[in-house]
Amino acid sequence: MRTRRFLKSLFALSLVAPVLWANAQTYPARPLTIVVPFPAGGALDTVARVIAEQMRADLGQPVVVDNRAGAGGTIGSALVARAAPDGYTILLGSVATHAIAAGLYAKLAYDPIDDFAPITQLTSSPLVLTTSPQSKAKNVAELIAEAKAQPGRLNYASTGNGTALHIAGEVFRKATGVDVVHVPYGGGAQATSAMLAGEVSYVLGNPQLVVSLIQSGRLRGLAVTGPARLAALPDLPTLKEAGIPGVDITTWFGLWAPKGTPAAVVERLNASARKALAAPEVARQLQAQGDAPVGSSVADFSAHVRAEHKYWVGFVRSAGIKVD
Repeated sequence: MRTRRFLKSLFALSLVAPVLWANAQTYPARPLTIVVPFPAGGALDTVARVIAEQMRADLGQPVVVDNRAGAGGTIGSALVARAAPDGYTILLGSVATHAIAAGLYAKLAYDPIDDFAPITQLTSSPLVLTTSPQSKAKNVAELIAEAKAQPGRLNYASTGNGTALHIAGEVFRKATGVDVVHVPYGGGAQATSAMLAGEVSYVLGNPQLVVSLIQSGRLRGLAVTGPARLAALPDLPTLKEAGIPGVDITTWFGLWAPKGTPAAVVERLNASARKALAAPEVARQLQAQGDAPVGSSVADFSAHVRAEHKYWVGFVRSAGIKVD
C-alpha cells in the first residue's frame, strides 16, 4: 500500500515538475501577492508596502499587499502554506508566525519549517516600552513601582494573543514580578490608538508605529528591548541598562514562499527583495522608523528561522505562557 502511494506521488510530481520548471523560466509573468497576516496599518503592513513598491519596479509586475489577519498571524500564514508553489503568493511573516506560534498553539494549521520555502529576512528591530505622556512613570523604575503599588490595576496592550508583543509583555511581567493585565487588540494600529487614548498603561510596541509618536511627544518612550539602543531613539536606554536583565527581545520580519516553489523563483524573489532593501530611500525610511534592514541569503535566512523556532518554542513552553 505504501509503495503504491509513493508511486502515485512520484507520478504526480513528474507531471507537475515540468510545469513549475517552465513557469520559472518566464517568472514573473503576472502580478504577485504579498500576504500580510496582520491588519492594515500595523508594523508588518508598513514594511510590506515599502518593499512591495520597490519589488514592483524590479520585477516589472504589480506587487499587491493582501492583509489576512487573525489568530496571531496564523490564518494568513496557513493560507500561504496552502497556496500554489509558483511564486505568485508569498508571505511577509515574523518571529510570531514562524517561531513563537508553534510553542503556543497545540494544533497549528501549518508547519513553520516544513511548509515554507524561506526567501529572505527583511528587517530586525527591538520593541519599545512606551507609555502615554499622562502617565506618572517617567522611567522604567517608576513604571514598575507604580505597578507593584497597585497589583492588577495596570494593563498592557498587545497586537493580539500569541503575537510577539504579547510574549514580550509576559517576559517583562515575569522579569519584573509585576501583576498586570494583558489587553489584546486586533493589530498594531489598534494597540497604538489605545495607548494614545489612555485605555492602557503601557505597551512593548513595534518601533514602526511608536517612534514618530515618541519623537513628537504624543507618547513617552521608556526603554528598548534589544541589546543596543535604537538609532532613531538614542536617548532611550536598553532594559538591561535600566536594571531589567533577561528581556533581550529582537523581532524580525521575513518573506516566505510555499514549499515546493522552484529554487530559481525563490532566488529571483530573494534578489528582488535584497535590491529593494539596498535602495537608499528604503534604507532611510526603515531606519527612521526603527528598523534595521537585513537582506539575508536564502541559506542564512533558513538557518536563522530554524534557530529562532527552536529557541522560542522551548522558551514559551518552559515559561508556561498560554494564549488567553
